[in-house]
Amino acid sequence: MKKYIRGQLIMLSKRLLYGFIFQLIFCTVLLASNGNAQRKTIEQVNVTLSVNESSLLQLFRKIENQSGFEFSYNSEKIDLNQKVTSNARKQSVYDVLEDLAKKTGLSFIQINNNIHVKQNKNGTRVTIQEKERILISGVVRDSNGEPLPGVTILKEGTTQGTVTDLEGRYEINADEGDFLVFSFIGFDDRRIEVGNQTSINVTLNENAQNLEEVIVIGYGEKSRKLMTESIGTINSAEITKVPIASADQSLQGRISGVQVTSVDGTPGAPVSVRIRGVGTVGNTQPLFVVDGVPVGNNSDGVTNPLTTINPSDIESISVLKDASAAAVYGVRAANGVVLITTKRGKKGKPTVNFDAYYGIQNIAKFNEYNSTDEWIALTQDAFDAANVQNGFSPGDPSYQELHPDLASGSPVRNRSNETNWKDEALNKSAPIQNYNLSISGGNDDYNYFVSGGYFAQEATVQKWDLKRYNFRANSDFKINKRLKMGQTFTVSHQEIERGMNGRGDGFLLQNSLTMPPFFNIYEDPANPIPGNRYGYDGNSDLAGLTIANQIGINQIVQNNDRLTRMLGSIYGELEIFEGLTYKSMVSVDYLTTRNDSWRPEYLVSEVGLNRPGNEYNDSRGESVSQVFTNTLNYFKVFGDHSIDILAGIEYQKNTNTSLAVRGSDFISNAPDFYQVVKNGRGDPNVGGGAGQGSFVGYLGRASYNFKDKYLLTGTIRRDGTSAFSPENNRRWGTFPSFSAAWRVSQEDFFSESGLISEMKIRASWGQLGNSNTTSYPHIFRVSTTPDYGSGNTTIQAPTPINFVNKDVVWETVETIDFGVDLGLFDNKVDLLVTYYDRTTKDFLYSLPLPNITGFGSTPVNLGSVSNKGIEIEIGYGKTFSNGLQLTLNGNFTTIKNRLEELAPGIEEFSSNAAYRTAVGQPIGYFFGYKTDGIYQTQEEIDGIFTGGFEDKNAPQGPRPGDVKFLDVNGPGEEGAQFSGEPDGLIDFNDRTYLGKTIPTYFYGLNIGLNYKSFDFSMLWQGVGDVQVYNQVRQSNLNLTGGGRNMLVESQERWTGPGTSNSIPRAISGDPNQNGRFSDRFVEDAGFLRLRNVQLGFSLPRTVLDKMNGFNIGRIYLAASNLLTFTKYTGMDPEVMTYGSNSNQIGAGTDGGNMPQPRIIQMGVQLQF
Repeated sequence: MKKYIRGQLIMLSKRLLYGFIFQLIFCTVLLASNGNAQRKTIEQVNVTLSVNESSLLQLFRKIENQSGFEFSYNSEKIDLNQKVTSNARKQSVYDVLEDLAKKTGLSFIQINNNIHVKQNKNGTRVTIQEKERILISGVVRDSNGEPLPGVTILKEGTTQGTVTDLEGRYEINADEGDFLVFSFIGFDDRRIEVGNQTSINVTLNENAQNLEEVIVIGYGEKSRKLMTESIGTINSAEITKVPIASADQSLQGRISGVQVTSVDGTPGAPVSVRIRGVGTVGNTQPLFVVDGVPVGNNSDGVTNPLTTINPSDIESISVLKDASAAAVYGVRAANGVVLITTKRGKKGKPTVNFDAYYGIQNIAKFNEYNSTDEWIALTQDAFDAANVQNGFSPGDPSYQELHPDLASGSPVRNRSNETNWKDEALNKSAPIQNYNLSISGGNDDYNYFVSGGYFAQEATVQKWDLKRYNFRANSDFKINKRLKMGQTFTVSHQEIERGMNGRGDGFLLQNSLTMPPFFNIYEDPANPIPGNRYGYDGNSDLAGLTIANQIGINQIVQNNDRLTRMLGSIYGELEIFEGLTYKSMVSVDYLTTRNDSWRPEYLVSEVGLNRPGNEYNDSRGESVSQVFTNTLNYFKVFGDHSIDILAGIEYQKNTNTSLAVRGSDFISNAPDFYQVVKNGRGDPNVGGGAGQGSFVGYLGRASYNFKDKYLLTGTIRRDGTSAFSPENNRRWGTFPSFSAAWRVSQEDFFSESGLISEMKIRASWGQLGNSNTTSYPHIFRVSTTPDYGSGNTTIQAPTPINFVNKDVVWETVETIDFGVDLGLFDNKVDLLVTYYDRTTKDFLYSLPLPNITGFGSTPVNLGSVSNKGIEIEIGYGKTFSNGLQLTLNGNFTTIKNRLEELAPGIEEFSSNAAYRTAVGQPIGYFFGYKTDGIYQTQEEIDGIFTGGFEDKNAPQGPRPGDVKFLDVNGPGEEGAQFSGEPDGLIDFNDRTYLGKTIPTYFYGLNIGLNYKSFDFSMLWQGVGDVQVYNQVRQSNLNLTGGGRNMLVESQERWTGPGTSNSIPRAISGDPNQNGRFSDRFVEDAGFLRLRNVQLGFSLPRTVLDKMNGFNIGRIYLAASNLLTFTKYTGMDPEVMTYGSNSNQIGAGTDGGNMPQPRIIQMGVQLQF
């Protein structure tokens, strides 16, 4: 539908409207012209020629002018530039062509008044065939099935043709041997042989470089060819190809400079969106704007509010990447801006669209764990090694040996029939389904779009189900010639029902995989547990172990997450006089969330864990964002000059409230009882909060255009925010930008070669702001403490909760862009290359404070970060003579992220033991010990540990089979933190750079094929030179024996010299600290993934025409995440630390998150 609306807009523009009228009149005249060749043959018509060494094309033109015949040919097979000579005085055209055929090796066939030119392959030079003309009719549509008006249809090699009407219909007279060429701006040409057909319906595909495409920008639109900014876009067809719960996931692999990572594979999981790297150590998520309304993105890291936007309602997504594009959003645009535009109605009869799909999901790869025998053997090895090293013997109090339950000959429960914890945790072939129904239409005075949708997805693990209900109504009304009004409204309700997964409760799959393999899941009917209420087995003290039964707890614990969002706006637009338009819009984003959880009482004997009383928690939140925007836009054309000026003011107010209650010790497990918190016999706990903030912004943008050749844009926004201190004008910031472009291909000196057909050079500079920090750091704030007192006296007192800092200022992002846009080979190939340099100054950081202050942290401006790189986008489109259509779109992005400076006296800071951020390094890099294999013999150890050399982490020193840690650094002198040289000690100074969480490059490739009624597409996406902290591997290769199960790789452990140089020995207690954080657990996580593949079949037009009212009928089979190529040993290389989607520090830990599911789906799309 987007392309149809775009076609309407293009056609109604002045130049194309004039062209449309001209073509209509011109083609009508041509079709109505009889010509002097009517009912005559080439033997009957004479010509007089005097052509000496002229081109073949010039000779054809002279014959056409005198005879009325028209030549048709395939210019790719006939050399029209070859030199020919022909002198004739009142000779028949037949004789002229006979002579020409001898000289050129061509053959000529007359069919009515057309002369078809071909290579002579059968010896026949000139042929006359009398055939009746065929009246051809049909409809031309785009790839979405929308009719295309204004499409030119020409008989190849002639000027005879016509154009399609507003319904995309056409009629043209042609001959059996003719070829029809269909062409329209922004689409690939189609060449179709007439044959004996009387009805030819055609689908045109958008070409690689659609210069006339209208792109949504901040507070307006702009033609792609006139853009001076860096903006990436995707359309509705691309968005709906992949089964997704959230609109931001549709950006994966499709736009250069945009990296999208899912936190995990659970339904509704948050998504990390990074635009051109990471410029801050705080919230790195971009600003999302839906139909002009800024949409908040939760910072809790475990929910994604964008799941409330139905992807099927989206018309397009534009990503504003540079400051010139995003500066109009000022203080909120530091991390980039994502503009989401939803669908609207169009002029015409009501159109109903229905699309649905159903799929199944599974996990592609699992970590494998030891069997019972392997678990016992590892534990025995670990105990034996510890006894030998410590000199323990049987009878010593510290002597370690297997528990009698595991001793040889003892009846270990389930030992011969090991429990399959994995299968019990999984939800095999988990369903995913989506249904959407919409109706749209309109006329000259109004349009409407109404839709409803239902989406449901179960997780690939037990008990995690998402359901979403959507409704949308968009409309526009033309009140009179100068005034129009409109509105957008959507309401969405989402529910997630889950067990213990997420929100700090644990990771069901990972915890289940590591359960001892001889533990039972369910109670043994032959050996019931007294008083068991749930039917599970706590394996109480089996083999001396007490480990919670993950499967059982997941089933008896209940969590419900509910989220309701209402997003709406009303606008009025008044044309004051020609060119000057005033627009006013009021919008509201209303969001409510609720989580309630029930944890019943349970015992160790029942589930392996004690909860002495039950507990019910209910937390609710409400947020309201109100935005009031007023703009004036002036557009004027002065001859070859045009200007477009935007000025406006915007006010936004945000309020939020939260309330949490907890009750315990309920006498009934009935929800109707415990959901009334006061029914609990334990002391209730109540908490809550409220907050508000506001922005006001003044914005302006001016664009200048000379002959569509020289393009200039300047933007400025001045923002004020309540977040900062009013002292010294800290609340206000000004953010300017400038950009320019030169369309070299429009210059008179530019000659279109076979290589370059379009060239534009562009550059931009600008500044953006970020105020995303702790609310009101300049205000001394207090909270009321819990009750204190003595005896029966209770008191409450205010307590300060923040360290006041009035000096906090804006975070400022400065960007520089240089780029070139090329159209190659007659715009069949589109190439865009951009260099960007993005520097964040005074980035905001929550600085930890010493305990003596009584405060945890305070926001400060800490330093600067740079991101530099190159973006490359390439597209190719071609329609072959047999009707096959091929499209290729690829993108490639490089990033060099570097912390340039910190506040004076600070060189680095860390978020936890595994991560560090330091000057000269990327944000949030891995920081630990380097290793060099495994010590094989005592002689090797003695050769290193001489002259006082020691490992401070391992007082006993290493033994054969232990990890060899490297001495790489010592303490610095004269203010330096490190010496840079070994110092004979292995200690915390030897921790060093091990890898980074920000990739050096990422890329995507989209391949599309269309042939007749079939379509095929593939989307590949990948990242490179990025590392992941495999915490699962660290935890499950500790080789200390007993407890949770270990990875099967533990069977490859060191057991003697030469047996292993990568996995150490098993030993209880790990005296050498082999499991300390080191490069053993930092892995290459680069990958190439087949994100989506799809094969579709559309009912032919001849079939649809017989089905009264149907325009589109398509079925398809698709798969997501079908293939992944990676060196990473974990379940999924696409890793984002749980809860860190909005923050890069500590973002690369694989702690056992659910991997992305492999999805197989079937779908149907109907339009009538």
